[in-house]
Amino acid sequence: MTDKTKLGIPFFDERFGGIYQKRPSLCIGRQGSGKTIAALQAVLQSARQGERGILLSGWRASDLTIIANNMGLPLTEAIEQGQVTLLEYAHIMPLPEFEQNRTLPPGSFTEFQDIIETGGISRVVIDNILPWVAIPQEDRLVKHIYSFVHAIGRMGVTPILTIPRPVSPLAHTLKNLLVQQIPVVFTLDRDDTGKHTLQLNKYLGQSTLPPPIPFIITRGAGLLRAPKQIPEDVPAPATRARPAPSPIRFSSAIHT
Repeated sequence: MTDKTKLGIPFFDERFGGIYQKRPSLCIGRQGSGKTIAALQAVLQSARQGERGILLSGWRASDLTIIANNMGLPLTEAIEQGQVTLLEYAHIMPLPEFEQNRTLPPGSFTEFQDIIETGGISRVVIDNILPWVAIPQEDRLVKHIYSFVHAIGRMGVTPILTIPRPVSPLAHTLKNLLVQQIPVVFTLDRDDTGKHTLQLNKYLGQSTLPPPIPFIITRGAGLLRAPKQIPEDVPAPATRARPAPSPIRFSSAIHT
């Protein structure tokens, strides 16, 4: 039996019991969908569980701290207590080579693995994983993604990965290959009216997937399930009228 651990998004954990421990999970989402906030909540969950987590991001660490502070998320405290480490891609990539190839060299993954092992990390959040998996040789994509997913799985950590919503045929192929290899996949979306939803795309062991779950992004909580709203055309339930109380006479209100 595979143990589970909390993702860090309360309504997800309540509904699905969390994610599989030491197995990767994938979050897909376009810009503005809440993907980075979800990544912050996921890495902060390690601090809540008394573990150590690392967040590798294309964002500057200072910018992530600003985002977390504006959202009321305790990232600064977790960093100061040594429970969370922020790591920028720029820390592990040779910039000229990355700009030329658009992918990270194998040595970068080895360096990243060393950081995780020496730091006693239990949870790894990568926002986003495109620099690891988006290689220009399409004919090698299947083998490359398979190798990446299994390499990160062998680290003995719980990986939470994010990726932008695909917009090109090659990006769709890449996303589909990742979905085949990863047991838990969900998509965050934001429509033209600003409403957010979480759609569970895959949960290994579940044959029936629920409809999209509406959520809101709030300060101090991050992603929070949206409150249920009563449609305007549905009348309010009728209430039984209470009988009017009998008047109290002055004579019955004093002691005799």
